[in-house]
Amino acid sequence: STCCHCVNFCGINVKTQDGVLRVIYPDEDRAAVFNHGICPKGASGVFNTYNPYRLKVPLKRTNPHKGIDVDPQWVEISWEEALNTIAERLKKIRAEDPRKLVWHHGHGKYLIQDKFPKAFCKAFGTPNVVHRTTTCEAARHVADELTWGYHEILPDVEHCNLLVMFGVNPFEAEQWARWLDHAITDARERGMKLVVVDPRMSHIAAKADQWIPVRPGKDVVLVLALARRLIETGRIDRDFLLHYTNAPQLVGEDGHILKGKDGQPLVWDAKSQSARPYGEGVEPALEGSYQVDGKAARTAFQVFKDSLKEITPSYAEEVTGVPAAQIAALADEMGEAAKIGATVVMDGKRLRYRPVAVHTFRGMAAKEFGVQNWRSGLILQMLLGDIGAVGGLVLHHPMKHPDYLEPSKCEYPPKRVDLQTSVYFPHATHNVCQQVALTILDPEAYGLEYRPEMQIIYATNRPFSTSDARRQFEGYAKTFNVVIDIVMTETAHMADIVLPDLTYLEAWQFSPTRWTPGTRHTAIRQPMTNAYNIPLDAWGIIWELAKRVGIRDAYAENINKKFKLKKHTFKKGRDYTSREAVQIIWEEKTKKPFSYALEHAFVGKQLSVEERYLHHTPEDTFRGPGKPKMKLYADQLLGSFEKVSETVKKYGIENIDLERYRIALSPLPTKDHAFPTPHREAKDYPFYLM
Repeated sequence: STCCHCVNFCGINVKTQDGVLRVIYPDEDRAAVFNHGICPKGASGVFNTYNPYRLKVPLKRTNPHKGIDVDPQWVEISWEEALNTIAERLKKIRAEDPRKLVWHHGHGKYLIQDKFPKAFCKAFGTPNVVHRTTTCEAARHVADELTWGYHEILPDVEHCNLLVMFGVNPFEAEQWARWLDHAITDARERGMKLVVVDPRMSHIAAKADQWIPVRPGKDVVLVLALARRLIETGRIDRDFLLHYTNAPQLVGEDGHILKGKDGQPLVWDAKSQSARPYGEGVEPALEGSYQVDGKAARTAFQVFKDSLKEITPSYAEEVTGVPAAQIAALADEMGEAAKIGATVVMDGKRLRYRPVAVHTFRGMAAKEFGVQNWRSGLILQMLLGDIGAVGGLVLHHPMKHPDYLEPSKCEYPPKRVDLQTSVYFPHATHNVCQQVALTILDPEAYGLEYRPEMQIIYATNRPFSTSDARRQFEGYAKTFNVVIDIVMTETAHMADIVLPDLTYLEAWQFSPTRWTPGTRHTAIRQPMTNAYNIPLDAWGIIWELAKRVGIRDAYAENINKKFKLKKHTFKKGRDYTSREAVQIIWEEKTKKPFSYALEHAFVGKQLSVEERYLHHTPEDTFRGPGKPKMKLYADQLLGSFEKVSETVKKYGIENIDLERYRIALSPLPTKDHAFPTPHREAKDYPFYLM
């Protein structure tokens, strides 16, 4: 089967005796595509299932008052009463305004996958499906999306010679920890150098060749200082900057990219000495200031280079706490390790070879201006030319969403209760889970045209896992709440009805998996026991609710759309078990019989050199004339800020600080992004609490 104690989704083998779970081992076969072992948490899954405090029957609140310190006065009810009560309320809301329903999931996404709740909510008619990513690494994803059109990155560790990790700790926990741990260990044994930049001596820092402690939140200044040093010493990949990125595009005095009559960005053609779109025969200049139609313009690279003038070695040392000499030494080492201009032949194909990579997870991202923090890391790697190269940074499906390279719609009034992609959070593409409760407390303050009445919360303890928990709970006290979980969490304490769920060792689930630079795999989970004879898991609960609300066929149709099912599909007019659902998706996605899944729980493959480095990579996506370009200069952020400003003025919005938005929506990372609000407000405090 597949573990789901965390989101690494490791392959596991489980020993049972007389229907009782005894021991969990790593699945040795899964080592070919992902994990070589499992962590102590994964090994303890048995205790998760046999937890005596498991929820075993549906519960109903009898005390109408809600609060952290209020006794709900639970009574046990039947499944029939619970499902009918929920369904009747859902029917009423759907008839009045389906937007008044909010669905939350956290770990639930990784149990049954989020496509099922999304399909249910689409059939129901609510846009409000909210995941937890903004309490995790969402800012890193948004930085990727603004830069290269999608998200998810990994270092090509197998071929990397210098790996610099900023605030990421796969030897303790990370979404790819059980691959990165052994991949990094193997790489170090063959000679790869590991440098860790982190305020604390983490497990990976303890195992690194070099640990560089940095003041919390100041990473962006350190990275910009590294960039300045690389430019000053000439250790930059000019070819990559010219032909894969928008570095040569011309920027006007207003900060916008200059465009021709056809709407295409202009570069300065060194051959014709004129501003032209980057087409065949054009030789774009990387640096310089020019006159275009009587107005001054600079290349985007020149704008970035000029912006670094204040990032002197002494300034960087003062802000980050890292000695200037150490910054210079690291930059020089990265420039040398990049082997700029080098190629390597693999399986008869000549490939760019840049065996240096920078990686992060929450460390650079989980803070105000986290997007700009990681944008600086991506720009640093554009200078080195390692993005998409052998030994560099691997991008997952670049330009899967070209709309991410455009200004936000900046909706107002907002459509969603979490204000995603509204004027409040223009580029929030991963929901804004912290905002839901705050909006519910005062919808009018955010221009929301409806007042949420019901929330279904599946496998997440959201108000207790974000900041200002008491304020969060006040919002949850305003709605009728249904919680689906395995234990009585703080959020469940605020519910009107609580439904027990099966654990990942008791349920049929089509499991998410983690890709690596060289592998892909598909997996399932299958039940080994049912410790407390619970009749339904979350998948079955959703199906039952869809049927009782009268949207079963629409739900089935939307499942087919979400999973892109063509041959094996959910048919209208009939019910399905969770086992049948897993079988349909498995056979559609793998083209293998379900008997193979029952025996192996996964199917995987090793990528060819062409798949790994040439197909759906920067090589065939960005390189050369006529192709979209990776954004060194994220001009769409400037467009978004202008829309925010216009909307604020048009509607008289008072709860948006335009100066703060101006800093956040800068086309380039700057020193301002090293000073999030708490740091500015607490400037006289001598210590950081980590």
